[in-house]
Amino acid sequence: MVLFTLVFAVVALVLIGVGIAIGLVACALAAVLLGLGIVSSSALVGMRSGRPALGVRIFLLQCGLLGGIPAGAGCAWLAHSFFEAYGEGWPVLLYGGIGGAVSGILLAVLIDFISLRLHSWVSVRFQTSRASREGAVAGRD
Repeated sequence: MVLFTLVFAVVALVLIGVGIAIGLVACALAAVLLGLGIVSSSALVGMRSGRPALGVRIFLLQCGLLGGIPAGAGCAWLAHSFFEAYGEGWPVLLYGGIGGAVSGILLAVLIDFISLRLHSWVSVRFQTSRASREGAVAGRD
């Protein structure tokens, strides 16, 4: 019985530690997004336009751009270290950052396109199921 309690306590402490670590990473990410003005500018665009979907679209574009720059620079640096065909130093990181920014924006536009299609599909499904439910209720009366 003592062994079970000890194992349970260790597993619980590990899971609590993992949860705290994930929470700290999420808080740090939120702080970075707030500090860079990504969240506030997206909310402002959504409020000014009167369409929250536009604010989400701007948020996706900004996050794609922000995430694509270091990803592209890192990929270019790895490619340079493997092939050594692009020269030395900063131009590789610059070209990689530009390529990453473009690919991040393309990824954000793709995610936005998918979310718009999914929203329209769900809306149509919801309207047809609502109409059939209303027709069934009207048939009972």
